[in-house]
Amino acid sequence: MIRVEARPQPSGSWTDVGSGLARWTARWWPLLIGLACLILPTVSRLATVSWSTEQGAHGPIIFISALWLIWRARPWEVSKRQSFLPVGLLLVPALLLYSVGRITSILAIEALSLYTVIVVLLWTYLGKEALKRLWFPLVYLLFIITPPENWVFVATRPIKDLISDASVNLLAAFGLPIGSTGTVIQIGGYQLLVATACSGINSLIGICALGVFYVYLRHGNAPRYAILLISLMIPLAIAANFLRIIILVLMTYYISEEAAQGLAHELVGMGMFILALLMLLGLDAVLHPIVSRWGRK
Repeated sequence: MIRVEARPQPSGSWTDVGSGLARWTARWWPLLIGLACLILPTVSRLATVSWSTEQGAHGPIIFISALWLIWRARPWEVSKRQSFLPVGLLLVPALLLYSVGRITSILAIEALSLYTVIVVLLWTYLGKEALKRLWFPLVYLLFIITPPENWVFVATRPIKDLISDASVNLLAAFGLPIGSTGTVIQIGGYQLLVATACSGINSLIGICALGVFYVYLRHGNAPRYAILLISLMIPLAIAANFLRIIILVLMTYYISEEAAQGLAHELVGMGMFILALLMLLGLDAVLHPIVSRWGRK
């Protein structure tokens, strides 16, 4: 006779997760419907206004991976409702700012105020222990909010000047007829404007966001080493964007201006984005054994 024994589901299995989430959803479904009414219009605007541009192209990746991180954290397992006051009072100015953002079509205000509403509601209905589990997904979600273009222009002007001057000096050292005036590069009979998009500054946020995601998953239990890697991401991104300018200038000079624009321009940008992430992986592969060995001494 063959005896069949039922095996108990292991703790933390998909069945347990699903049943726990279902119970929490059944309890707070009116709140979830209200949140959906606020979130869906803003996500739709982010998709059409921000995510369709180079500056916000990383948005869908951040959004989907953040949802996965929230699922992975399982905050409903430790949910404990808190008193509405005093944190709940932040809902009043946050909802007012959300209305202002919707009326004026200022996406940054709309998204930031909605973010505040979500955090306050999470605190109230899930509690501080759940927020502790969600601290990284919530911080990570901020990367989908692209700052206004004039802020980006002012903040990144020194970086654009640095990249422009460095590329001109390097190519001039190899004997190329090149010079610059601010962020305008002259080579041969051509003039190239090192704009925000051209310098790759827009990809800086995306590179940093995906780099932070990798560091958290790979070294989240080693905060000091994680901070070290994160601090090195911006120099790596700037180095990749410096190479982008060099390649575009050389294509313009040796081939044609048309060759450095259009599809080639986009492919070079995508290649430098991938290169920056590969540089981070390579740096991690080199540094981690050294730091681990040094930490054991």
